[in-house]
Amino acid sequence: MSGTAYAKIDRALSSSASYIASRRGEISVAGYQEWVEKDGITTTSLNEDQINLSARFPRDKHDFVRRALSQCRALDIIADDHYDAEAVEQKLATVDAQYDHGNYLTYIFPEESALLYAIVRNTRPRRAACLGSYYGYWAVAAKAAHPELNMTLFDVNEVVMNLSRENFERLGLAGGTTFTIGDAEKFAFSLSDIDLLILDAEGPKSEDVPVDYRDKAIYYPLLLAAFSVLAPGALLIAHNVILSNFTDGVYFKAKQSNYREQYSKFLPFLRKHFVYTVIDSTEGTLVARKREP
Repeated sequence: MSGTAYAKIDRALSSSASYIASRRGEISVAGYQEWVEKDGITTTSLNEDQINLSARFPRDKHDFVRRALSQCRALDIIADDHYDAEAVEQKLATVDAQYDHGNYLTYIFPEESALLYAIVRNTRPRRAACLGSYYGYWAVAAKAAHPELNMTLFDVNEVVMNLSRENFERLGLAGGTTFTIGDAEKFAFSLSDIDLLILDAEGPKSEDVPVDYRDKAIYYPLLLAAFSVLAPGALLIAHNVILSNFTDGVYFKAKQSNYREQYSKFLPFLRKHFVYTVIDSTEGTLVARKREP
């Protein structure tokens, strides 16, 4: 199935009494997670990742984004936490209605697209780079928020990059967007004055690959490669940063441990050079601002 993982999960669980109760706030997150681990994994068509991720869905997407923006503003990562839920909903609904997912499934969840849209809408960066753009579904939220944004997408896969280009063109957002097929680490030096860096790359999981380039550990070498081209005060937004286990689930305990291991170099580098916070979105979103000299 292609499209968004959220739509797939929501559709598969639409008749589940536990899922409906969780979405309504009638049972606790931990209570729903208990159902997931006891019955959900064996009674639905979803895989282990998908059924567990449903426990992290925010009950109200827009309220979640408002709180996330306030969290970022409190740390002086962003200066403006204004959020127009109706405008965000309308714009992203238009994008979704026209976006062709091809044969692919994206794990960018609705609140993560809305959060990126809102941050870009409020901060109006001039130049952005997305390292590991896949077929552009997260990056398009940034471009939709600020069509004048000069954006460079990087991915090693020619097929998904071509799909990105087709979608941006269909939406009238290809102007000022560069679609680069290749290794972002090698091309990063060619960029300049980047004030928004989006990270969602993924290296091979094989043990034959050097540990720094394995799976999400690749964030560290990519950030090192791009660091010198980031403008002072540049924003960094990274996907797949789950560092908390608020569902109290066995799955997320292991996931949290795995991410902390993969980010053992990335996070210390961030602490030294950035102010950052981790938003507990479905897949975890890190938002950071580069410290000024």
